[in-house]
Amino acid sequence: KKRLQKSVSSVVLPANPEESWQVYSSAQDSEGRCVCTVVAPQQTMCSRDARTKQLRQLLEKVQNMTQSIQVLDQRTQRDLQYVVKMEDQLRGLETKFRQVEENHKQNIAKQYKVNTIKCKQCTYFT
Repeated sequence: KKRLQKSVSSVVLPANPEESWQVYSSAQDSEGRCVCTVVAPQQTMCSRDARTKQLRQLLEKVQNMTQSIQVLDQRTQRDLQYVVKMEDQLRGLETKFRQVEENHKQNIAKQYKVNTIKCKQCTYFT
């Protein structure tokens, strides 16, 4: 099971000083490898810039996807716990079933023995 971890990083220095970008957020897997990085313009950039608008929309999409992944992770964990619980209950039922089956076999054997003894007694009296 891999879990994503969110971390906020420092500023990334651009090749062109007019285009200042910073790492807004990045997600890492359980082994620390970066799987997703979201960059955003420095706050000093014009908020009406088309690229800024695009980045905001992208950031919203990433945040929505992150929330969806977290919800799916929670559901998966809940479903997994349910399956584990059901497996335990099934094992318990299988054990009880085997016990009932064994008791039934023993009762049949006892009943057969009692009937055999009764039949032998009946032949003595007839």
